[in-house]
Amino acid sequence: MKLNKNISLVILLLLSLLFWKCDDPFDQNIPKSKAYNLPPKTYISLFIIPDTVLVPGDEWINENDTIAVTDTMIMGLDTTVSKQIIYWWGDDPDGNIIGYNLKWSQEDTTIFTTSEKDTFYLPIRSNFDIFTLTVQAMDDDSLLDPSPARISFPVKNSRPIIEWKLNSLPTAGGNPNCTHQSFPHHSFFWDVEDIDGLETITKILYTLDDTTNWQELPGDQNELLLENISTGTHRFFVKAVDIAGAESNMLSFPDSTDNDYPNAWNVVEPKGNILLVNDYVGDQIDYEIQTIYEDVLKGIVGDDGYSVWEIGADNTPMVNPQNSLPYSTTDIKKNFSYFGKVFWFSYLRRPHITDAALAFTQFVSDGGILFISNGNEILPDTTWTFTEIDSTFKLNPGGRLYPNTDIYATFEDSTENVQLKLNTSQLIGNRVSAIIPGANSEIRYIMEDADTSSTNLPYDGHPTIMIETDINDGKMYYMSIPLHFCRGNNNLDLLFKKIFEIE
Repeated sequence: MKLNKNISLVILLLLSLLFWKCDDPFDQNIPKSKAYNLPPKTYISLFIIPDTVLVPGDEWINENDTIAVTDTMIMGLDTTVSKQIIYWWGDDPDGNIIGYNLKWSQEDTTIFTTSEKDTFYLPIRSNFDIFTLTVQAMDDDSLLDPSPARISFPVKNSRPIIEWKLNSLPTAGGNPNCTHQSFPHHSFFWDVEDIDGLETITKILYTLDDTTNWQELPGDQNELLLENISTGTHRFFVKAVDIAGAESNMLSFPDSTDNDYPNAWNVVEPKGNILLVNDYVGDQIDYEIQTIYEDVLKGIVGDDGYSVWEIGADNTPMVNPQNSLPYSTTDIKKNFSYFGKVFWFSYLRRPHITDAALAFTQFVSDGGILFISNGNEILPDTTWTFTEIDSTFKLNPGGRLYPNTDIYATFEDSTENVQLKLNTSQLIGNRVSAIIPGANSEIRYIMEDADTSSTNLPYDGHPTIMIETDINDGKMYYMSIPLHFCRGNNNLDLLFKKIFEIE
């Protein structure tokens, strides 16, 4: 046992000596790591193959424009446009990208962004220039890419292109040797294009007649209403200018080199307080119907007491297309605005009443008196806002309404109604409508009663063919048969005096 104790003691001494010679495994001095934080790398998604390297002191010459180079540029493009959509991204081998510093060569400041895409409009102010974008990624330790990505854009300015807005001008209908006529106003509409971006269009220049005296509009304006134009012939010019001062092609109306439009434009002065509107192109050759109404008006207000507006047709068959209904409702409203009273007649073909409906409503609402005779197969529109019609039906389904049919006035004065009774003076050989008035319309003319007439009439009862609808202080009279066929009593002058309140 004593021996065993001695052996145990020796083992303990040896273990103590061993631990004394070795480092403490729980308290070692571990050497510092040689690893360190790596900076990020930046990329631009528009990969290019460099074909030109420019360094400070070099010059870039493009079509006689010389650009002095102040920074080293690796060029991979010939020339491009000023609108550029650019993508970029970064990669950090030991962290995350938190954003990017962007700097354009023409700017003094650096912009920080977290985006990886943007659209840029390079502010080109000459025919040719060079722009360089530098992108530098930043990681979550605020380290920046020491060799940022860079791309250069040699930008050649493109001239704007200007065109008339489709269908905004009167057509010539194959014969440009004609004259477009207007009252002392006219609207013009155009479209501008620029591959550098519409944002580069800084102004629109226009002039009437004198191309040495241009007026300026904002670059994004695409229409203009000219007012107070002097009587006589005129020519309108318009062009666009971009930020670099480059001018577009120049448009003009009229233009003797463009056979799509009339070669002349004449402005006439409005006469009198009554406007006679001829909305039947079939009459704009011999003017038989227009002459009937002109003779009536001359007898009431004289030669200078009224004006005439002829509305042509720009569809087949074309008649007077150079004076078709204006493209803009504003122009229609302005035509009415010179007058307090308007008589509008249409007969056969398709009238322009619905196209002018908004202008009608405005004119009557402003206090005007409007009288429409629409002897047409096309039904009145119950959605018109310038009158109130509940519904309609065919007055003569067989297409015949014979002469010597009486039409009775239903105004407030019974004595006056006798004087205003109309009579068909000839056969109405097309289908026309009868009216069931709306709640706010008053009946002003009815057909003679079929039950008491000695004539075989194509309807039952006594249908309404003319109503009055008041809007504010204005009055609107709508007749659904051709008034020029109702002269059997030779009293259209009395009717016009009544409606237009002429003593």
